Amino acid sequence: MGDKNIDWIKELKSGSYEAFNSIYFEYSKRLYAFAKSYIRNDSDVEEIVQEVFLKLWKNRSELKEDLSFESYLFTVTKNAVLNTLRSRKYKDIYLQYQSLFPSKNVLLDDELNFRELEKAYLSVIEELPPRKKEVYLLSREKLLSYNEIAEELGISVKTVDNHMTSALSDIRKKISSLGFSGILFITLFI
Repeated sequence: MGDKNIDWIKELKSGSYEAFNSIYFEYSKRLYAFAKSYIRNDSDVEEIVQEVFLKLWKNRSELKEDLSFESYLFTVTKNAVLNTLRSRKYKDIYLQYQSLFPSKNVLLDDELNFRELEKAYLSVIEELPPRKKEVYLLSREKLLSYNEIAEELGISVKTVDNHMTSALSDIRKKISSLGFSGILFITLFI
């Protein structure tokens, strides 16, 4: 399987539609089943799989030949699933908010300036002490388990847990001070 993947990556990087189709037929059903295990709505799942392959095509020139291709595709799929779930959760929370405050007729962009919230979130992460920040980013961006982080950094799992608890507390405190939209941001993304 490995040699075939290397050939596909080489061909894909040169813009081969045949390689893209081969990859699609090799992986699309498995990615669909994977996404379907988290999301029941068929049209959402189909959209996720399309998004994965669109991203693959757009980013083909950046692919590395030693890439674990299967791992890459499943990671992109997992991220798309999480984005869909967050979006759905966001809509549910917003509808609940609207039902609590029916007189408030607010456009989402006016009430929730997510660019500003994301900027504040990134700023809070930058302000964390170096080791706490490193642990947090390994957990949230690289999706490593506490055991994997402990092993990579040569610290105990308990120390990793303490850093994460403290980092999450710091982030929640600062972001929730921004009001309802900050609390909503925390609920969805942290």
